[in-house]
Amino acid sequence: MSDPAPQWLPLESNPSILNPFIHSLGCPETFSFCDVWGLDPDLLAMLPGKCVAMCLLFPSDKIGPARREVLRKNKTDIEDPNLFLIQQHDSCGNACGTIACLHSVLNSSLNGSFPLPPSSVLSTFLSSTSSLTPSERGDYLTQCTSLHSLSNSTAHSGETDGAGTNDNQNQHFISFVLLNSHIYELDGRTVDEDGKAFAVDHGLESEDGFAVDVGKIIMEDFMKREPESLNFNITALCETV
Repeated sequence: MSDPAPQWLPLESNPSILNPFIHSLGCPETFSFCDVWGLDPDLLAMLPGKCVAMCLLFPSDKIGPARREVLRKNKTDIEDPNLFLIQQHDSCGNACGTIACLHSVLNSSLNGSFPLPPSSVLSTFLSSTSSLTPSERGDYLTQCTSLHSLSNSTAHSGETDGAGTNDNQNQHFISFVLLNSHIYELDGRTVDEDGKAFAVDHGLESEDGFAVDVGKIIMEDFMKREPESLNFNITALCETV
């Protein structure tokens, strides 16, 4: 009988919690997550530097299942072969925050925003999984003890009620990344009819820029589905030095 998969705890959508985590994995100190205080272009212009990825925490119960069904029906096979996607298996528990961080940092590095130190946790993870399918990467993550330990230590450092417990408050993390001028939405829980994870290609980055483009997607395709909810939180991975 195989050992049970390790338990992954939910992360808090808070730059002061997420940044020590991604920097310990190998993301350079010159890039950090920042709070997004609004999706108006003027507010997004106040981000401290170039935005290379964004993470969205949203109320999942009323948005996730119905939206994923629409995405499943409209799925296309046009994906960049270099896009790095991890499927979130049930055995990964509350790993969506960890996966969103991995998606953000790894794809930003693959897009040329910054190199990863060769000996870092992320470089090791990437080299070990680059030839795998998203589903196989999810299986690998489930048993990746180094990432699991760092992730759960981060979860315990959270500041909100329920930090360090399995209470995810019915919220879910996803990420938006830029790769070869295309904006991709990455959610390890979005799967096709065969149960295989797939990315959503939102098209080419416009002249308005990545952050504004993603802001429009979040407002139109997430917030409008739950207009009275206050449980949306957005962080942007930006160049900060």
